[in-house]
Amino acid sequence: MEKFTMPKLAFYVTLRCNLRCRLCAVYAPYYDNPFHPTFEFLMKCIDRYFEIVDHIKLFSVSGGEPLLREDLSRIINKVHTYANRIDRFEIITNGTIVPSDKLIESLRPFGQKLNLLVDNYGFNKSLHAQEVADKFRLIPEARVILRDYHSENMHCGGWVDYGISEHSIKKSESSAKRLFRKCSYPQKLDFCTSMVDGKLYSCTQLRRLIDLGVIAPDPLEVFDLFDLNINDEDFRKRIMALYDVEYLSACAYCNGICDDSLRYAAAEQILHSK
Repeated sequence: MEKFTMPKLAFYVTLRCNLRCRLCAVYAPYYDNPFHPTFEFLMKCIDRYFEIVDHIKLFSVSGGEPLLREDLSRIINKVHTYANRIDRFEIITNGTIVPSDKLIESLRPFGQKLNLLVDNYGFNKSLHAQEVADKFRLIPEARVILRDYHSENMHCGGWVDYGISEHSIKKSESSAKRLFRKCSYPQKLDFCTSMVDGKLYSCTQLRRLIDLGVIAPDPLEVFDLFDLNINDEDFRKRIMALYDVEYLSACAYCNGICDDSLRYAAAEQILHSK
């Protein structure tokens, strides 16, 4: 049989974060009890994912801030057991926590497959960004990128406001299709499929809209990998079909991230309490 390959996956190990960014793309500061599962559950999620997916071009460990997990090295060791089915392995961090020696050692076996992204939001936020990047560079084969999010030449010009809230108003189907055709997620980034709580979401904004109760989960857009009523082959067919859709239900509520989207300063902090 032909191997079932996915372009990329953002595997969320936590939605906890030590920054409280107003325009956080994953809405980490807006959850009273952000997703932070047990190590054992994450192990089940990794195994289940690779029961369905034969090969992944980019497997990204993300958050929140993944380095808040003291067991991150153990999680990485687990992912490495599937290294022959992963083209690139990536970690994204906000430059606030210097990686431990144990974490560095867990990353070394990925060698040339490693992408290590350090987002630098400036000296008053990403306090250790340069030190984090330097520590990652102890792995000579790794591709380490220190992304500038604080100067006049910010990465991608800055952040965007997706406009997602519990008060989001539904736009027309034609508007949703127009947004989908210009949004970078589906058009340039092969979607931003993420895995949270054992579920694959075709878009982060879709997950947030579901969490807010604005829309109901559609089994053609959200895939609960632990749903025993759906067999593995059906999961594969549904995921493959996703790459041929004209729009997602979230597109009717979202501003998207487009070439002409207004850009804002990155990591502006929420100062008031929840």
